Amino acid sequence: MFDINKSHLSFEDHDDSNVLTSSWTMDKIKRNDGTVWVMNHFFINPNSNLEEALEKEMPTALSVAQESGYPIWPLDPIVINYFEKHPEFHSIWYHQPYTK
Repeated sequence: MFDINKSHLSFEDHDDSNVLTSSWTMDKIKRNDGTVWVMNHFFINPNSNLEEALEKEMPTALSVAQESGYPIWPLDPIVINYFEKHPEFHSIWYHQPYTK
């Protein structure tokens, strides 16, 4: 699980053979307009299924934002693309790109 009171959160997933399948981190930072979670690089093992990994891990990111009350600023294009495709993330998305 996670502790929203910490300023750095780290998440890893392993397969049944204990091989790392995905890894990602979030850092809580204070900006002039408020506190946000910066979601850093989302590492995915090349032998793993990206969509499955995202479907498994992104609910945790959503929970962190909801429980802490702070939005997420995703930096990785993989995660940005996921946020774009899933409306439940739009309300917790900090620095959401402009869309027409």
